[in-house]
Amino acid sequence: MKISIIKCLGLALTFFLLFTCFKKEEEKWRHIEISPLDNSQTITVITKGDKRFFMNGKHTTIPKDNYLLLDLSMVDRLGDGFSICWDENGYKWKIACTYAELVENKLDTSKYLYYQAAEANDNSLSQEYKKSNCGNFLIRENRRPWGNLKVKYIIN
Repeated sequence: MKISIIKCLGLALTFFLLFTCFKKEEEKWRHIEISPLDNSQTITVITKGDKRFFMNGKHTTIPKDNYLLLDLSMVDRLGDGFSICWDENGYKWKIACTYAELVENKLDTSKYLYYQAAEANDNSLSQEYKKSNCGNFLIRENRRPWGNLKVKYIIN
């Protein structure tokens, strides 16, 4: 009888540990920092539910101001990504998300630009963000970003 209880407890502990480790791996994309390869800038990206916040600089929480807020409720996980260019056309950075919907932009629009394609199949977006100072990232995929972009996962 004692051996059965010990086996059940051991099995339950094993499932608990596996579930806990898997969940952290799956959710690590919810708080990231992105920067160009030269580390000259940092953008914090925090995703809470169907809302994604982009903030200039390093942040551990979402500030009351100075952020870009996108709605992801209509974004499939396979299309959940963004493109970014650094120091372009007078902007410190510009970000584009093809499928997300802009909720509010509380950034200084003279320094930071958000571009949203008029249609999901707008090919000009993909060409614009293939320059040497740009990069793109599928945030929920476990792949390296493409281009001039580094990603750091922040585990809280």
